[in-house]
Amino acid sequence: MLQGGDELSSGSEFQAPESGAQTTEARLAEGRAATKDIPPGWHKPLPEKLPEPGYWPAIMALGITFMFWGLAVGFNEVVSTIIIIYGIGLILLIVSLVGWIGDLRYERRDENE
Repeated sequence: MLQGGDELSSGSEFQAPESGAQTTEARLAEGRAATKDIPPGWHKPLPEKLPEPGYWPAIMALGITFMFWGLAVGFNEVVSTIIIIYGIGLILLIVSLVGWIGDLRYERRDENE
């Protein structure tokens, strides 16, 4: 039942636009115009290029986890197990740190010259 003031929808808000290519081009033109109309005192947000995703943060987290696991096992007084697990974690941590820094240097090679 419709009460006073309620109206049925004609469904026009759910219809697709007539030409998808025209709307895409119009949106691109609006985006270009928006970047040109930057108010005085403002600038484009940095960074313009985002860094590439990598595996080094996950490997570093795994290395830190192994190091803490080695310390936790250390309370059982099994020295060889402590050294092996802690050593694996330390190696993973160092390798990931070197790799991550290497990726950062590679991404910014043009800025470093």
